[in-house]
Amino acid sequence: MDNQLPKPFIITLAVLQAIALTLLYSSIENNMWPATNPVWLISLITFSMSFPLLVLMSVNKSNIKSALILILPFSLLLSLLGAYVGFQQEPQEYVINGDLTSVFIFTVLIAGFKGLMYIQQFGSSVSISYSSLFKLSWRNFIIFAECWLFVLIFWGILNLGAALFDILDINFFSELLRNEWFWIPTLTLAFAFASVIFRKLLNVEDNIAFLLQTLIKFLLPVLSVISLSFLATLPFTGLSKLWETGSGSLLVMWLQVLTLFFVNTVYKDESSVRPYHLILHRLVFISVALLPVYSVISAYGIYQRIEQHGLTVDRCWGILIWFLLACFSFSYLVGIIAKRDNWLEPLSKINIVMGWVVLVSMLAVNSPLLNFQSLSAQSQIGRLDDGKVTIEEFDYYYFEHSLGRQGYLAMQLLKQKIKTSHPEQHTTIDRMYANDEFTSTQMGTVDDFIKQSTFWPSRDLIPQDLIEMAFSEYYSHGRNSLKESSFYFIGIDLNKDDELEFILINERNDYTSAYFWSLDSGVWVSRYINVENPEHVKLLKTIIDNDEIFIVEPEYSDLKIGDVYFEMSR
Repeated sequence: MDNQLPKPFIITLAVLQAIALTLLYSSIENNMWPATNPVWLISLITFSMSFPLLVLMSVNKSNIKSALILILPFSLLLSLLGAYVGFQQEPQEYVINGDLTSVFIFTVLIAGFKGLMYIQQFGSSVSISYSSLFKLSWRNFIIFAECWLFVLIFWGILNLGAALFDILDINFFSELLRNEWFWIPTLTLAFAFASVIFRKLLNVEDNIAFLLQTLIKFLLPVLSVISLSFLATLPFTGLSKLWETGSGSLLVMWLQVLTLFFVNTVYKDESSVRPYHLILHRLVFISVALLPVYSVISAYGIYQRIEQHGLTVDRCWGILIWFLLACFSFSYLVGIIAKRDNWLEPLSKINIVMGWVVLVSMLAVNSPLLNFQSLSAQSQIGRLDDGKVTIEEFDYYYFEHSLGRQGYLAMQLLKQKIKTSHPEQHTTIDRMYANDEFTSTQMGTVDDFIKQSTFWPSRDLIPQDLIEMAFSEYYSHGRNSLKESSFYFIGIDLNKDDELEFILINERNDYTSAYFWSLDSGVWVSRYINVENPEHVKLLKTIIDNDEIFIVEPEYSDLKIGDVYFEMSR
């Protein structure tokens, strides 16, 4: 890695990346293609980030051709997966799926981290071994962290300078920093510059890695003692207290993750190298051998939750992480049984194979092969069809907030299925899907407002100017979508003066509000009405259509003494 890229190549690559990222950012700011099409947007951003980064981190003069042959298809694969993730944001007017985008970023970082090691290994003359992959992984992580640290400090200094000039009423620099055609290319070039500098300082990265690995060497026996002590107490305490935490399986898997990471950090060298005294070595040996017990415990906990509540995205992730940890744990156990004290011999092969398994898993979760949102939607609908949960108890909002496109499609099918049998749940689903971010520039019309409204006793008795005023006030409160609400205009004589008073009810899935409208000097004004809905009724339309509207006399009248008015609470 010390044989660096030629500077003209680095500058050209960084400039092209800066132009691409700036254009993509501008399309988002101006709401134009490709920002209007998430399939293209996420795909292009993925390629614009992954390809230059992998090139900067791996290519040198001696391996440029062989590395590019591997980097280009890998980056295109990541971009294709990005397109699939973008497709899960459709239709934009109904679906908000930010969680999936966050997961995509995280998993692509892991996949890129694993892929980079193999690309670097294939591009070198050194045969693949766990020790060489381990060394590359630490170098890559530290160089990546150093580059981002440099960029953050650089950006902080620029902002500091701009703030100082702002004090002198010189706003040129602060305005320049807000211009995407300045800050994106500047930070991109800064990262490229940092990557070149830090790749020349491999001894520094190796020393940092050695320091961290030394600390972990002292922590592994402590972790082993904790692990063995916990297992020793379980027969006396049972698992009930672990499950009472609500996160027992997560805690157990974290213990496995730390143990596996520490073991692989300490025992990274050849199998003949033993970093501990025989007693500590045997202590670690036993703790590793018992890791499958933790897999069994966490499997039981995950199974219980799925049996009780079905699959969710979080539980799907739990299953995948459990599977990966179980593969590591049981593979190590097999090596221990086969080799006993020489169990470190098969460790290298196991880790190389499992590295590929982790890489493929991180790619698969962003594809139709392991679409956790689709699996969760099918599981929850299956529970409803099997009668394990009633239509009234069904968690509709989980489909809206956590399942993205797959939740939307499942709810549309369910909505048609229950249209006549369960009108309240049908309306609940209909109101859910309104993406405020998408509709913020698409204000509805008065005609849309009227279509979304129910009038009682009839439309003719509700003044048109009242409808228009209520419509204007609705949007003045920052609402973007009429689809989220059902509106009810009620004309009724509340004070027995043979004149109609008007009440507007705004019914949403999360709350119901009401306003009393009256004329004041020829202008319609509204007053808030307190609403009590103990039964959480979410569809007043059926009740109103049945004319179940009554005037309720107050139990106690208000009191007035002179000009002092005492209003009874109701």
